[in-house]
Amino acid sequence: MGFNISQLNKHHDRKSFTCENEMLNNYLKKQARQDVDGKLSVCFILTHGESENEIIGYYTLSNSSISKEQLSENLLQKSPPSYNRLPVTLLGRLARDIKFKGQDIGNLLLIDALKKSYEVSSNSIGSMAVIVDPIDDQTIAFYAKYGFTKLESGKMFLPMDTISQLFA
Repeated sequence: MGFNISQLNKHHDRKSFTCENEMLNNYLKKQARQDVDGKLSVCFILTHGESENEIIGYYTLSNSSISKEQLSENLLQKSPPSYNRLPVTLLGRLARDIKFKGQDIGNLLLIDALKKSYEVSSNSIGSMAVIVDPIDDQTIAFYAKYGFTKLESGKMFLPMDTISQLFA
């Protein structure tokens, strides 16, 4: 099965997508197009060669920032003293259809999101890390597997320096 990741468009079948989290289902079905149209985020869709309209999974990326006070002492020492807030990339949502559970779709989506984030931070828009805001303990465990560390705010953080080791 050949996978394809592209930006959400009107031809993608959002209505048939179902994951284990109703909030993530509703986002894709009711809010994602407005966020894309309003330039609030970019929604990337995973499809396969058999049906380019069936959504297997999705994730969103947008610009964000975090307060320096949220960083560990080690990361704080590496940040410029004149910045109160530091630029990051927000991986806002990530979900895969329940029909594809156990097929490492979440891993594939995350790696693609990290790669896109790294490429943009290297070439277009500064970003020192990717952050996520996990919705439950299972999500925390998923991101922790990839080296994300939890911040006091509850968000999780993966420095771009670490991500660069995957793709440089």
